[in-house]
Amino acid sequence: MKILTPDELLVDVATKAVMYVPVVFRASGIAILFMYGWAWNVAGFESFQIPFRKALGMRKTDCQADQVVEAVKILAASLFVCYMSYELCTIYEFPLGQSITLVLFWIILFGLIAFSKHSIFKEFRVFLIGRIHALFTSKVQFIDVLAADGLTSMAKLLADMQGVFCGVFAILSANPDITKTACIHSAAGPLLASLPYAIRGYQCLVVYRQTGNKLQLINFGKYMSSFPVIWTSALQHQLAPAEGVVLDQHDRHLQILWLYMVTLNALYSFLWDVIMDWGLALSPHPRAPLLREELLYNNVLVYYAAIVLDLALRLCWSLKLSSHLQRHATGQAFVFLFEVLEVFRRFVWNFFRVEWECIKEKIDPTETPSEP
Repeated sequence: MKILTPDELLVDVATKAVMYVPVVFRASGIAILFMYGWAWNVAGFESFQIPFRKALGMRKTDCQADQVVEAVKILAASLFVCYMSYELCTIYEFPLGQSITLVLFWIILFGLIAFSKHSIFKEFRVFLIGRIHALFTSKVQFIDVLAADGLTSMAKLLADMQGVFCGVFAILSANPDITKTACIHSAAGPLLASLPYAIRGYQCLVVYRQTGNKLQLINFGKYMSSFPVIWTSALQHQLAPAEGVVLDQHDRHLQILWLYMVTLNALYSFLWDVIMDWGLALSPHPRAPLLREELLYNNVLVYYAAIVLDLALRLCWSLKLSSHLQRHATGQAFVFLFEVLEVFRRFVWNFFRVEWECIKEKIDPTETPSEP
């Protein structure tokens, strides 16, 4: 019996803990964490008097931090109940009940969005309808851009949603084994993961057609660079050599191509984040090197910390898009960690993206947001 080092033991314990929880519940937890991160964004914007509601075309009473936190508590409690129900079905060997509990949280979530009279769910209902409508109209507003960029951070979550669809099919067919057969090695995962990047790329083309701004074509290229990462990884996942087996020449070439694509996507996205999305490193008279003249956050060190953090976590995020890393348990545990880190990166990114939008558009923080 092999004796594990402390580091190996920690990885082994963490891997078993992650793998014990079905991927649908892990994805649900990421969705709740993402919502909680937005609550912190709202609180931060209000603390620094950044007029984010006016930038996003919201009313003054919309999107209060305490309301978002309350919604997070409701969803977290719902997820806990669903997971405990799943455990009970597992203990009593009730496979159909397991399939039902796998999709129950998302049924509750969609029910709250569609029918709840709670203010935050009503606001989200209006927000969702508005974003869908905007997708089929010719005008792209900042709120559409911010929402679509946020959706790219949930690309892995969307890929995991095939587990929810499989659970629905299992319930309708009364065949719990469908989740173990029909949904394995499906193209649904990569297609769902690609969807946010396709939406954001489409927005870039719409803006380019409206304004003629060629920078939008460069931005379009950034989102398109995610596709080779997703699909070369999906191909490796389909080939799926056993753990510990030496790759053949074809697999090695595919692995090298994937590594090039990951590096390109991470650096491309990082540079766009810092220069275009945050407006840094462009000012001829910056308050501090590589920053800009006008800064709404008092401490310049937070900008440097955000730049370093964004570079490191962009690379992690590109790796997370890679489904072949999840062939084995340890890979799935690390990918789940990357998902959590991406939520944190997006939470930080939002602060500087909204700040730059307010500075660029010269939005007065003392001016009351108009009614949409």
